[in-house]
Amino acid sequence: MASRSSSLALSGIAATKRAALRRPAAARGVAVVSIAGAVLALSGCAPTDEGIVLEGADGEKYVVPENAERPMYDSKEACIADVTEQIAVLERQGEDIVDTPEDLCEPSSRYPGAHYAGLWLGPLLFAGSRWNSPNVSGWATVPNGGFAAPGSKLQSDVVTPAAAGAKTGDRAPLKAGFGSSGKSGFGSSAGG
Repeated sequence: MASRSSSLALSGIAATKRAALRRPAAARGVAVVSIAGAVLALSGCAPTDEGIVLEGADGEKYVVPENAERPMYDSKEACIADVTEQIAVLERQGEDIVDTPEDLCEPSSRYPGAHYAGLWLGPLLFAGSRWNSPNVSGWATVPNGGFAAPGSKLQSDVVTPAAAGAKTGDRAPLKAGFGSSGKSGFGSSAGG
């Protein structure tokens, strides 16, 4: 008799990524994923293979999904509480999230000149992956200089280094997460 599973059934690229990342010793057979990847998979949005080249606050160029967004919060506590709740929701749905709220919440003061001064920022998410929460004070499209501050977590399933010679505004393939080459892990991180 087959046992029933309450986990989300993924297909296509998401299923391939999920299968490739299963922990060998995981008792539940659950993949370790990032909050951005899990929210995208559960939102029903199509994965993206291509993004746009933007410059991070660290001065490096990265490929970011077009129209990537970040939730904005009035305080650090509001950001951590809301991201903690979103992770709990995803885990109740069978996801094993690798991200921590402390890694994903950062002050906007790291991004001088960005259009979200005075707020706390949550994780970068793929367009169309917003969550519905009264704690979010708004959503901001990720601009040049609005991510990858020195010392912040680089969400490598959403943001990947651009090829040498890439110019800001160029369209380029995403090489991690749901991207076409899949060379980096879905949910892996590069700390700073």
